[in-house]
Amino acid sequence: MNRKYFLFILFLGLVLKFSASNALEFKCNFEEVHSNGTINQGTVFFKNEKLRYEYSSPNLFIIFINNDKQFFFDKKNQQLRPIKQNLELINSIMGLAKLYPNIPTQIKKKEIDIKVELSEINNFIKRISIDSSRAKLSLYLKNCDLEKPINNIFFNEDPIFYLN
Repeated sequence: MNRKYFLFILFLGLVLKFSASNALEFKCNFEEVHSNGTINQGTVFFKNEKLRYEYSSPNLFIIFINNDKQFFFDKKNQQLRPIKQNLELINSIMGLAKLYPNIPTQIKKKEIDIKVELSEINNFIKRISIDSSRAKLSLYLKNCDLEKPINNIFFNEDPIFYLN
């Protein structure tokens, strides 16, 4: 569980780093491909300083970031808990959102090497490669909708609006 949380934080940082926090809204399907062959799929929503990162599997979880509030919802056990780890990292990453549209293709921080590939169609993130001592994976963003406004109901953690 901690490994998945770490991977989410990396994803969150990259998305927020490359997003204009007051302008960009998007919904994408994602696919995480881990170096051990594990593949996880889901949906991510972003709007202003709100993010919902939801795995499709009913045995996994949903992460909610709503401005200063961070929650982890265990879909299997139907439990909502505040996120207490990596809050400083989350807050730092939220501040990086203002760098859009200057998207670097490589980011190195301490023991983490991140490479970013952009889509030729809309210049948005297509693939994020993460190589660190804790994880090695590729995160693919697919079927991204950058035009359609996102309803705030998707960011409610209590009660939770279910996608399916």
